[in-house]
Amino acid sequence: MLNKINKFIFKKKTNKYLIMGSFSFFFIKGLIWLGIFFFAGFNLIN
Repeated sequence: MLNKINKFIFKKKTNKYLIMGSFSFFFIKGLIWLGIFFFAGFNLIN
């Protein structure tokens, strides 16, 4: 089942680039929010 889905998604290069781009976008967005929360948390402690 998972193999079928992978073949369907990664059949075209545009789908592959779209999925990898969205993953990297949300990963970087999450890291930025994590940094903001750490910065705000340490400022509240001090």
